[in-house]
Amino acid sequence: MTDATEDKPLTLTLFIEPGSSLKQFSAKGMLGRYYGYFQALSDLGMRINLLSYAGRSELEYAPSSPDIRVLCNSFGLSDRTYWRRVHQLHALPLLRSDVIRSRNIHGIRAALRSHWAWGMPIVCRVDFMWSTSIETSPEVLPEQLQEAYDYERYIFANVTHSMPSTSDLAETIAKRAPAAAEKTTVVSFHVDCDLFKPIEGEKRYDLVYVGWLYRIKNLEATLEAVERTGATIAIIGESSVDAEGNPEEPEVAERLKARFGDLDGRIHWLGKMQNDDLPAYINQARALILCSHSEGHGRVMLEALACGVPVIGSNVGGIASTLRHEETGYLCETDVDSIAQAIETVLSQPRLIEKMGVNARRFALETYSMPAITRQEYELLLDIARRNPVKSAAKRIANYVMRRR
Repeated sequence: MTDATEDKPLTLTLFIEPGSSLKQFSAKGMLGRYYGYFQALSDLGMRINLLSYAGRSELEYAPSSPDIRVLCNSFGLSDRTYWRRVHQLHALPLLRSDVIRSRNIHGIRAALRSHWAWGMPIVCRVDFMWSTSIETSPEVLPEQLQEAYDYERYIFANVTHSMPSTSDLAETIAKRAPAAAEKTTVVSFHVDCDLFKPIEGEKRYDLVYVGWLYRIKNLEATLEAVERTGATIAIIGESSVDAEGNPEEPEVAERLKARFGDLDGRIHWLGKMQNDDLPAYINQARALILCSHSEGHGRVMLEALACGVPVIGSNVGGIASTLRHEETGYLCETDVDSIAQAIETVLSQPRLIEKMGVNARRFALETYSMPAITRQEYELLLDIARRNPVKSAAKRIANYVMRRR
């Protein structure tokens, strides 16, 4: 922390990645979830700047809390110009920040420019690996994959600290940049366990899927397995949207609905849903299914566990590192045969479902509750700021001007 701010609240500037926006989070029903977490950090003694790359309309989505401020492209600049000059345009709040962090790895590059300009420590939040995501694409070229590896290696080597959400992501960081292992701390995603909790009632569906209809989510194989097993499924979600509200990968939803329809009443397409409405629907299913080709630390998986609903998930990434096979969920591979076998095994054993549900709720309370996770992140960021104190704003501005001469 700065010499002059030892007695002040910790100030964090969080960089939202280009291509995302508060408007987009609101359209996806996710804004309340994020603001709940930021408010919990604020209650611990943190002031937060949310730095967005979208325009002045972002201010319409600003929270009422005086300790959470929205910074955006209110200057009317082109996306490229704003990205290149964001450290100058928002110099004052950045200079007042004790630490900056990205929302994920895609938001780190402009944050690095601010780190180099003004000298405050920088933390990279990691909830997925770009390289892992593109490895599953059939169109990826070797040079594209190498570019992703090089990008990740560069980022992890240059940030002050990395904050992955799972242990497997921490291991990947260490592989990309071995020296970064000593400056990496796992901080899981949180769950509002007061909102996401078991609700007594009728189980209307065998399965529920919650998420965006992306190719990487492997829904074609999932629905083919549903078709084969005779199970029923509720699908909550639709094509995602970009920062301007335009659909992303709309052809995926179109192809799925054309291929499967409602499967004689066994597929229920429920569309987009607000975060606060999800617990009621998750609780109406015997199990949540998430058999992605690649997955970080899927929040909906954690929310299902908090509801006491076991998860049938693919043995990849954050799913594999989170679920305890036949204890809190059931792991399978990503092919149709394996998914179908997992569905049949779980649905045919009510006692297994009950046992996994009880374990899942206990696991979520012990591991992912909001008070525990916010306290962990707050103390980590406070420690990083104290171990990496910055000079006064006047000295940093002078240094910046001298370097640019």
